Amino acid sequence: MSKLSRLIEQVEMAQTLLSLQMEREQLRMKVEHLTNLLTVYQKVSLAETKSQVKNACSHISSTNEENLIHLRTNIL
Repeated sequence: MSKLSRLIEQVEMAQTLLSLQMEREQLRMKVEHLTNLLTVYQKVSLAETKSQVKNACSHISSTNEENLIHLRTNIL
């Protein structure tokens, strides 16, 4: 019975490790996505600044900012 209980413990530990690895990968992907969104937002803002766009809060900028705020709250 001891060997069987050790085997069950090992399987449970492997399952826990796989679950943690999956959670870590999901978080990494969320952070990568958020970083990409932030980069795009910064590039759009820079393009607006260089073009001297009068409407600094264009639809694209405000939409990106709303998405970033939404993503930040979902991650936290």
